[in-house]
Amino acid sequence: MSARAAGSGAGPLVLLLAALALTGCGAAQTVVVTHHELRLREDEYRILPRSVSVPPGRLKVVVSNDGVLAHDLVIEHHGVIVRGGTIPTILPGHIGGPIKIAAADLPPGEYELLSGLSNQANLGMIATLIVRPY
Repeated sequence: MSARAAGSGAGPLVLLLAALALTGCGAAQTVVVTHHELRLREDEYRILPRSVSVPPGRLKVVVSNDGVLAHDLVIEHHGVIVRGGTIPTILPGHIGGPIKIAAADLPPGEYELLSGLSNQANLGMIATLIVRPY
């Protein structure tokens, strides 16, 4: 097989790989947690992981502030703060929480994790929490 014939199939393969890479850009992969403890990291201006799925039931949330600014954590459902779903201000380099949220407070559905300080949520400090069905 000539070098030209061998290389002729590479063009479509390169295009396919480039298309696959581009389709993944910007999309947050959901991290699936199988236990009842959720560990989050905050910095400027992110909450990591960006999307997380947890089982129903009692949930313990622990947040570390890896940034240089103070942050907090608020769990909201349709714009309403979930009862017990807040961690007050966490100074840089510290761990906030843990907070415990009963299953009754978090029925299956999609929630927002955000920093309620200043305009941090508007600057991108927001993530998605998915509580899986029973």
